[in-house]
Amino acid sequence: MAKITDEFLAVIGGLLELYGQQASTTKVNIYWSTLGQYPIDSLRRAANTWVRKSEFMPKPADLINLMGGPNNHLSPDEAWAIAILASDETNTLVWTNEIAKAWAQAEIVYRNGDKIGARRTFIEAYERLVNESMMNGTGLEVFVSLGSDKLKRTDAINHAVFTGLLTQEKANHYLPKPENTIAMLEYKGGQEVSDKSLTHIANIKQMLKTGRACVTTS
Repeated sequence: MAKITDEFLAVIGGLLELYGQQASTTKVNIYWSTLGQYPIDSLRRAANTWVRKSEFMPKPADLINLMGGPNNHLSPDEAWAIAILASDETNTLVWTNEIAKAWAQAEIVYRNGDKIGARRTFIEAYERLVNESMMNGTGLEVFVSLGSDKLKRTDAINHAVFTGLLTQEKANHYLPKPENTIAMLEYKGGQEVSDKSLTHIANIKQMLKTGRACVTTS
């Protein structure tokens, strides 16, 4: 298995410290062997959710359940709802290797006009591929296939964030860039507003460095 990452240690080490438990090589290795395959963003969210609801240190299974079960694969019906969108090149798809491979088998049937048979072919292939991934301990891999319709693209990316397939950070690579807030303030309120905004940002950065709040006067 791959080497334990610093990000993973930060999450598990933080939990151990928070719950007053002593770290050990054996304990950390157990958490790594059972949780290391999951995306670090999913693990971090699961840890944050757990500490808000429990006063006890989570077991690996507790965190896995919060991440949606083994590998967090979509159900066959959810996967088919995504795969069928591939029949239209204008659609943007956020899907997994298992969905894409199962659709490749079902697409031939679909193009021949048998939509019911295509769905059956897809579900059988998808369930087999998911089982193989789980048996092999293969982590969930999500990727984006961009369609030609930009409006549909935004809707698809935002929906993937809502369902948990994409993190907001990854989604931002495919979404239109937001306007520069500070530039807008300069335009609307003049240099004085802009200077206050820059000072506020500088104070926040200083607070993060020193751990102390910075108080300024207007």
